[in-house]
Amino acid sequence: MFEIPLHPLIVHFPIALLLLGSILQILSLWKRDFFDKTALLLLSLGLLSGIAAFLTGDGAERFAREHWGNAYRSLVETHQFYAAATLLLFSIAIVLRLLYFIVPKKIFAVLIPIFCILGSIMLALTGHYGGQMVYVQKHAELLPLLPQ
Repeated sequence: MFEIPLHPLIVHFPIALLLLGSILQILSLWKRDFFDKTALLLLSLGLLSGIAAFLTGDGAERFAREHWGNAYRSLVETHQFYAAATLLLFSIAIVLRLLYFIVPKKIFAVLIPIFCILGSIMLALTGHYGGQMVYVQKHAELLPLLPQ
């Protein structure tokens, strides 16, 4: 049990929390109070679980390298890039949301959903490349086809 990496178990939390938080943040443009506060809570929890997923990624990488070699390395690097971009975009959205509490300028209300949408796109790409690694690991006959 302890040899199994935590990363595949944790990654589902930021996916669900960040996507639902993004949807609620967009809905808050019309119905401000409830959706806005709930979105901030979900985005914050999603970001924290996303950081945990990012930090456990090295263990998953090590596990995969030991079991399947280095053939998947370019996928790992691409997956890591999109994961970092996801965390950055959602961090910006949360900081803008907190600034909006202090200085309620209309520009923040417009930028927050934009960063949530961009973060959601990066999240989808992160998941796509993570899924590619899982697929390749389960289908080892494809490993020679990957770029080294």
